[in-house]
Amino acid sequence: MKKARALSSILLFGVLITLVVIGTMVGCKKEPALNWNWMVNGDEDNGGTSVIYMTEGTEEGKPAYTFKGNITNEYQYGFVNVKVIPDENTLELLKNVQGFSFKILGDGDRYAVKITTSDIKDYAYYEYAFDTIKGQPITVVVPIGYLMQPPWGKQVGSSINTQMAQFIEFQTTRNGSPGPFEFKLWDIKLYDKKVPNQKSVKAKAKAAVPEEDSGGIGGNLGAFTFKLNDNFQYGDGYQGYFTDKRLFNGHTITAGETYTLKISYSASRDLEDKMMIGLVDTTSQANYWKALTWTNDDDIIQIPASKAGEKVSATITLKTIADATGDSAPANALVFITEGEGKKGTAGSGIKKAVTLDITEFVFTKVE
Repeated sequence: MKKARALSSILLFGVLITLVVIGTMVGCKKEPALNWNWMVNGDEDNGGTSVIYMTEGTEEGKPAYTFKGNITNEYQYGFVNVKVIPDENTLELLKNVQGFSFKILGDGDRYAVKITTSDIKDYAYYEYAFDTIKGQPITVVVPIGYLMQPPWGKQVGSSINTQMAQFIEFQTTRNGSPGPFEFKLWDIKLYDKKVPNQKSVKAKAKAAVPEEDSGGIGGNLGAFTFKLNDNFQYGDGYQGYFTDKRLFNGHTITAGETYTLKISYSASRDLEDKMMIGLVDTTSQANYWKALTWTNDDDIIQIPASKAGEKVSATITLKTIADATGDSAPANALVFITEGEGKKGTAGSGIKKAVTLDITEFVFTKVE
């Protein structure tokens, strides 16, 4: 089975542009001010419906920007971006950095920060993935050497050429997994000489009070619709990643665990093949695809193919054979896969469309 690889962002239309002064170049004698334009965009131009909204405020007496929205899987690799575009003077400083830092108050998800460069044409920009802590501000320090190209793109060199820098970009890393997000960014700093150790810097902002949650894994998640998009660029069927935060609630999957899923659903069209379900790590640290409950196609849980509108009910057991790379939702994802001809079929055979599951029962539990 071939994995679905995450696509990096395409420069789409931006909204809510604001020119601000938010930081300084650390190490320079005069520490010149940094001036940026902040832009946001969803995946509308890719046929998606993921959205992001930006509001301006302050933290520690400095301009800060809060970003809220929702990721959908209408576009297979649904995403949103925050682009931090330097003015001419700041760009010259960015081209000579040894590292940079920023402060973020996140929601517990994993995000990626990257420096886009003009020598990369397929959007596989050098990036660094980091985890946020729900309700707690943190400072993230990124030495230039931490930035790496994702494996799906054309590799242009062993390290980033900052002389080709264009802007800094933040991006969600959920690969189309649906659900809301919220985070706040402020205090971007550039370092032209010594880059501080991660442990030597702390965000001093007052932490938001974390939302109350059940504290457990899964439970009865009720009824919802779920879409499996085609994966014909890399495979032979359709895939959908389910990463609702309630699924594992911050737990990191480890080998030797057992989970059960009681599910009832009906498909939007006749399925060409069986439905396969398993746990998978979809993060960059796992090379975007690390199966956690199966070693080959014969091992993955399979539910027989069904007709359009036919009710399917099953209780399945998932036994883990590998560890996830972290506690983020994309690292502990439930994947639904069904194979088919789709775009590879001829016009006479009838080209199939993406599959939507109307889920009426979804109860996920960990067996102790």
